[in-house]
Amino acid sequence: MKICFFADSGSIHTIRWCNYFKSLGHDVCVISLNSTLMEETKVYPLGLEGIKPSGGNWKTLFKYRQVKKLLKEIKPDIFHSLYATSYGITGALSSYHPYVITALGSDILVSPKESVIYRILLKYAFKRADKITVVAEHMRPAAIELGAKPENVLAIPMGIDRAVFNSKNRVLSEDKFEVVSTRNFEPLYNIPDLLNAVKQVLPQIPNIHVSLLGSGSMKEELIQMISDLGLDNQVTFVGKKPQPEMAQILNRSHVFVTLSSSDGNNISLNEGMACGTLNIASDIVANRQWIEDNRNGFLVPLNDVDFLAKKLVEARDRFDEFTKQAAPINERLLEENGIWQNNMKRVEEMYHQLLKS
Repeated sequence: MKICFFADSGSIHTIRWCNYFKSLGHDVCVISLNSTLMEETKVYPLGLEGIKPSGGNWKTLFKYRQVKKLLKEIKPDIFHSLYATSYGITGALSSYHPYVITALGSDILVSPKESVIYRILLKYAFKRADKITVVAEHMRPAAIELGAKPENVLAIPMGIDRAVFNSKNRVLSEDKFEVVSTRNFEPLYNIPDLLNAVKQVLPQIPNIHVSLLGSGSMKEELIQMISDLGLDNQVTFVGKKPQPEMAQILNRSHVFVTLSSSDGNNISLNEGMACGTLNIASDIVANRQWIEDNRNGFLVPLNDVDFLAKKLVEARDRFDEFTKQAAPINERLLEENGIWQNNMKRVEEMYHQLLKS
């Protein structure tokens, strides 16, 4: 099967999808708006850099003629856009079939609410798609509200690779209370709330240390904030890391924190669960599907720094007892719905059904 993904060639999601389907023997290539090259996967760059997570990427629409021309050359069996707005809409304009769109979260949960134009364009794209996949069940109504036929919308989480994310090599520091965030430095992820909470708990947890993995438009602002709060010795910017290194850092961490305002399926949370961290997450639908508050993690209200600080202290005080309680629950939840290979088999089955029809 020849599969052409229309997606960000620099995204870990794109890399994972390509590597998985190549491992099964499929012929895989990527058309990307940016010019990032990939190892062992053919990339057709469109030379449009600087796609913003916050939106306003209207210039992408003018690339549809290039996409159409490339598709005539590639002639894939399946054309699949990862991310519904910039890629999904532009891909729909190319009029190629079978066409699949995967929505990852804010592309249908946030963008259509903030922009009438996005809403109109997404309705157009979803009507042109043969199948739409979303990464969590709570996203299905949003896709249907945007014009997708219910029978064409499949909820398929991405999940984690247990060969990479597991707790086999878990070794915790005896000197520091290690907290980690693997979310990018964008407003959606509320990293400043974590920094303010760390400042607040410093008298109670003087050995607290935070590792920030990721990148994003707010990095300089966060650097200044850390300096202003006097947290230079408590916070380390780790940068973007490949998955094996992320797993190593998670296995050295006591607590994983995710404070996103919106999410599809929170893969970062799944990774923490698999590596045995005590997980503190924002109280949103995406996280409630994985965490039952005070049973296998803590849920905190959005933008409530005081409450987050309280939970960091509680996490320190109850760490051994709580992680022992949470471990079997997390294991069961991941096995039921969070394993990458199992979920990708469903995507491959969808491809075959599309080709048959």
